[in-house]
Amino acid sequence: MPKEEELEEDFLTEEDNEIQESLLEDDDDLFDEDGDEEHSKVNRKQVLTLVGIAFVSFLVFTLFIFPLNEIVRSILIKTGKETGIFLDAKEIHFPVIGRKSFDSFIASFPSGTSVKAEEISLGVSLLGLLQSKLEGDANIGYFSFEGSEWAMSIQTLDIPLRLSPIDDKITKWNGEGEIELSGGKIKESAEIPFLGSLKGTDIRKANIVFKIRSGKLLLERGSLESSLAKFQFQGVIRLSDTLSYSQLDLKVCFTLTEKFAQERQDLVGMVALLPQEGGKTCIPIRGTFSSPKVDLPNLNQLGGSAPKAEETSIEPAPVP
Repeated sequence: MPKEEELEEDFLTEEDNEIQESLLEDDDDLFDEDGDEEHSKVNRKQVLTLVGIAFVSFLVFTLFIFPLNEIVRSILIKTGKETGIFLDAKEIHFPVIGRKSFDSFIASFPSGTSVKAEEISLGVSLLGLLQSKLEGDANIGYFSFEGSEWAMSIQTLDIPLRLSPIDDKITKWNGEGEIELSGGKIKESAEIPFLGSLKGTDIRKANIVFKIRSGKLLLERGSLESSLAKFQFQGVIRLSDTLSYSQLDLKVCFTLTEKFAQERQDLVGMVALLPQEGGKTCIPIRGTFSSPKVDLPNLNQLGGSAPKAEETSIEPAPVP
C-alpha cells in the first residue's frame, strides 16, 4: 500500500506540474497577444498624431503664409486698367484671418483728383468680400484729398460700415455706416458765397451717420466743428454712377465761432438776414457735387455784387 500511495503521489505531482506549465504557457501567449495589441494601438496613435500635425500645418500655411498680398495687388492693377483709376500701395498685408492693411495707399482718378493715405487698416471678412459684402470697419491715418478746386488733409478717419453688393454700380448699393474724423485742414478751396476761400481752415472733428437705399445716400445726422463755424447738416444725395453728377438736397445749419465773427464783422450782419432755426443760420444746398448751389432767392442781393466797369467806346478813325 505505501508503494502504491507513493506512485500515486508521484503521478499527481507530475500531472500538476504539467498543468502548471501549460497554464504558464497560456499566460505567456496571452501576454504576447496583449503586447501586440498594445503595440498596434501605439502605432495607430502615432499615425493619427502625424496626420493631425500635417493638417494643422496645412491650415497654418493657408491662413498665414499663402501669398494673398500679391493677389490683392494684381486685383488693384486689373481694376485700374478696367476703370482708369490708378490704385497702388507700397506694402499690402492681407491675411485670411485678422486685420488687413495698406501702407502708402494712393488712388488717382482720370479727372486729376487723387486720394492718399499713409495707412489703411481694415477689419473686414474675406468670406464677406468673396460674397460682394463689405462688413466691418476701416481706420485711415493721415488721409489727404486733392481735387481741381479743393484740397484737404485729415489725421484720422474711422469708418464702421456695412455695404453690398460692392461689385455692382454705386446706385445699386445698400447698407449703412458712420464716418468719424478728427484733426484736419483745408489746403485749397473754391470761392464760397459770403465766406470767400476757406483755405487754411482747421477742421477739429466731424461725425456723419448715413444709409444707402436704392440709389439714395441718406444723411441722417451730420456735424462738423471748424475754426470758422460749427455745422450741422442732413438731407439726401441722389447718387449717380458718375459721382460728380450726384444731386444734392441738403440743409446746412451753422453758427460762426466767436473768433471768426470778430475777424469778419462784415459777415455778421449778412448772416443775420438769412433764415434762422433755433438760433442757427440754416441754408438749403442744391445742385450737384461738381456744382453745388445755395438755394436762396436773394443771395446775390445779400452778398452784394462787384460794381461793373464802365463801358467806353472808341470812335473809329476817320477814313481819309
